[in-house]
Amino acid sequence: MAEQIVVGCDGSENSDRALDWALREAGARSGEVKVVVSTGRPAAVDPSLYGPFLEAIEQEADKIAGAAVTRARDAGVPGVAVVERGDAAGVLVHASEGAAVMVLGRRGRRGVRGRLGSVTAAAAAHAACPVIVLPERPAGADPRAGAAGGPAGPFAGRVVVGVDRLGRDNPAVVAAGHYAERHGAGLALVTVVPEGVSVPTGSAELDRAVHDQLTGPARALVDQVAESVREDHPQLDVETFVLSGPPADQLVEAGRSAELVVVGSRGYGGFRGLLMGSVSQAVLVECESPVMVVPARRKD
Repeated sequence: MAEQIVVGCDGSENSDRALDWALREAGARSGEVKVVVSTGRPAAVDPSLYGPFLEAIEQEADKIAGAAVTRARDAGVPGVAVVERGDAAGVLVHASEGAAVMVLGRRGRRGVRGRLGSVTAAAAAHAACPVIVLPERPAGADPRAGAAGGPAGPFAGRVVVGVDRLGRDNPAVVAAGHYAERHGAGLALVTVVPEGVSVPTGSAELDRAVHDQLTGPARALVDQVAESVREDHPQLDVETFVLSGPPADQLVEAGRSAELVVVGSRGYGGFRGLLMGSVSQAVLVECESPVMVVPARRKD
């Protein structure tokens, strides 16, 4: 059964870019694209008052969905469309069941279906599959290149993922490794030692000893994860980084040159702040590269 790539469309420029990304992703996976369009939740008033308006909305939604499917087929990618009433976030989350990945623009169209942009974080937090969120781009920029079109940096051409105490068992690390291998990118494993965990002693030598004591375990962890990833992906170029500072800031900075930044919907250890609304939310809002949010495993 072909893998399914879900893409939220609302007729905006950002959703068009999301469709372009989804088509390339489907091509890389030999999968199909599922176009999802929400018409919104009907108002709780007499249908005679909003019937013509709702009909016009549904006609436009059908037009958007049909055009997207046509683009998919013209690109040689199988495509299907779903047009549903209801809250946009709920529609997208429902569509994520059984999907390989979902692609969304950071912001959608203003107006009735403009909620696509406002619900991106909610969809990313609750989707059953990884969600790729594309940043806004100047006209003519290539979203798939992440920030590759900008200044070169240590993460250029790489998929960046944060490493926490879950190590190799973190679903975000697993997803990042598979993505990097599938797309011929390098993988950067990043762990962060937060600043402010110690008070300067006034002695450079002692401060260095304290710093080494804090970064030593972080270095050992990220190196161990790298070794495990290389065993699973022998051909993958894997680099490790131990950084210091606020985790969100470091991931956002990495996104200035990375092809993709991968975060978990929940994190632990040095990345225990990776909950939607904190670090992951900050990365989604501020990162210049596309961001993939990988759902955490549910605990029984």
